[in-house]
Amino acid sequence: MTETEQADTDARPEPDPSSPPDAQADAEPRRPPKKRGKRRDEKAASPPDNAEPARPRHPEIERLEQAFERGDYALVRAEAGRLAKEAEHDDVRRAARALLRRIDPDPLAVVLLVAAMALLAFLALWYWSHGHASP
Repeated sequence: MTETEQADTDARPEPDPSSPPDAQADAEPRRPPKKRGKRRDEKAASPPDNAEPARPRHPEIERLEQAFERGDYALVRAEAGRLAKEAEHDDVRRAARALLRRIDPDPLAVVLLVAAMALLAFLALWYWSHGHASP
């Protein structure tokens, strides 16, 4: 046993074997409960005034949202792009652009992919440009 373990063992009071088990549990002071879960839930729930504006009740937008939920992103990309250019109402164009943004690739993923391709090209050129000794 190390010195710190010994000090921890000496500092804890020994429970009385004749006392009931509930009294033994109450003998040690309890720590206050951690409030991390509550804070995490508060961050996850968005406030109502920060909510996304209501989508317009347009049959094309609803059809595109259903296609998005099904995973038919090719249809969403083609039709939402057309709708974003040709729609008569601004709110319909805005909703179509929002759908397009939802299927766009993550900018960080694009940057990391380009960096990985550049690194691969550099390493390949380095390997081919430097001579190798033959055995």
